[in-house]
Amino acid sequence: MRQLQEKLGARLREFRLASGYSIEELAHKADMNAAQLGKIERGERNFTIQTLDRIVRALGIRYTQLFDFETEVPSSANAVLDKTLSYLSVLSTQEQAAIYKTVELLAAKGGKRE
Repeated sequence: MRQLQEKLGARLREFRLASGYSIEELAHKADMNAAQLGKIERGERNFTIQTLDRIVRALGIRYTQLFDFETEVPSSANAVLDKTLSYLSVLSTQEQAAIYKTVELLAAKGGKRE
C-alpha cells in the first residue's frame, strides 16, 4: 500500500509541476494545507478519497490520467495560460466578463507600445 501511496504522490507532483503551480498555489486551490499536500506528494501521508478528489479537480485532470503510470505527464506548452484558465473556470460569467474587459484593455495598451 505504501508503494501505491508514493507512486500517486509522485504522480500528483508531476502534474502540479507540469501545470505550473507552486505547492502553495495548488494547496490553496484544493482547499488544503501546503504542508499536507507536500507530505502527500512525498508519500508520507495517507489521504482520503475526498482529499484526492479535491487535488485532482484543482489540477483539472482526469482520474484515468492520474492512474496511468505508464504514460508520461504531458507538459503544458503554456503553463501560465493553463493556470489562468483554471482559475477563470470557477468564476461566474459576470466575473469572467469583467476580467476579459481588463485583459482586452491591457492588450490594446500593449499594442500601442513602441
